[in-house]
Amino acid sequence: AMTLYRDQKGQFHFSTVDFPSNLLDKLGPKLLEMFQMQDGLQDAFFVHELRGTKGGSHHDPSNAEARRAALNTVFHFFNMSLVKPEDWVVDIGLEIQHEGHILQWLTKGHRHLLHFLLPSSTEGKIDSILASQTQYHRDLSAQLEDLGGFRAHPGSRGKEDEVYYINAYTTDKCATYQLHDGIFKRRQAWHLFPASIGKFIKDLERMAEIFRFCGHSPNVGGHEGNARLEIRVPFHLADQALLHMPNRVIQDTLVTFDCKLFWYFKYYRMAALYHVVKNLQNANRATRLQHESLKLGALVTYQINALIYRPAEGQAEKILLEASCQHI
Repeated sequence: AMTLYRDQKGQFHFSTVDFPSNLLDKLGPKLLEMFQMQDGLQDAFFVHELRGTKGGSHHDPSNAEARRAALNTVFHFFNMSLVKPEDWVVDIGLEIQHEGHILQWLTKGHRHLLHFLLPSSTEGKIDSILASQTQYHRDLSAQLEDLGGFRAHPGSRGKEDEVYYINAYTTDKCATYQLHDGIFKRRQAWHLFPASIGKFIKDLERMAEIFRFCGHSPNVGGHEGNARLEIRVPFHLADQALLHMPNRVIQDTLVTFDCKLFWYFKYYRMAALYHVVKNLQNANRATRLQHESLKLGALVTYQINALIYRPAEGQAEKILLEASCQHI
């Protein structure tokens, strides 16, 4: 936890704390009163930002009363007489868990998921979404072509089913997710320069250790990872959408791994990349300046990032991959 919250300079960045909405009327006057006591803040003002809380409206989707209660919980501090439902959209999430395991979406199951979520869409519309560079984005897991979620903006192709956005992802990323520049930040090839490679190597050691710990964490058999499926729909469908997911869809779109197997795969992969970087550090100046060494450094940086985030897909990355991959 300390590693996740600390940035590269050692400063801590703690997550936000929810403030009860029923106490806002007491917070405002007290905060303004304290402003008056500080030079330069006498005329200060502030605004409220309403943000959601992950899991804050957890409920059983098969229970109509539970769905309505969860929706009421989210909107209980709104004056509904002033809300125009036609102007609102709601994100609905369905989370799937296998105790003691890591769940991953199958890339070959993306088509099946789209058919499930957009039942009115023809095969041609699904083909168009999957072929679109603006409506469909695949998020591979650790560069494994078979595993990964996706994001989709079906646009007019989702109009009939009133689905504006789709996101299929997994929660194992919580072990490495940081909003600030910590050890899990995206790396650049210049981090392999002599002045910074030593710090880079220490960060790789800590990252590998976190992966190893996740395989043996106090949880049931290790740090679990669930699969989440989210869709954005109009307000009037908030308690009617994504009520269940048939077993056949689950079987065709998800795969499960033992926690230790999944995290140790990442651990050993990171260890291998660590040794490549370590060898680059130990190489003499002439060897480091060879084109092959420079290209190897760029590729290993890409692979380290892809082990933590979705692989980058910019033009530079495409050129790098084409130059590095074996051609048979």
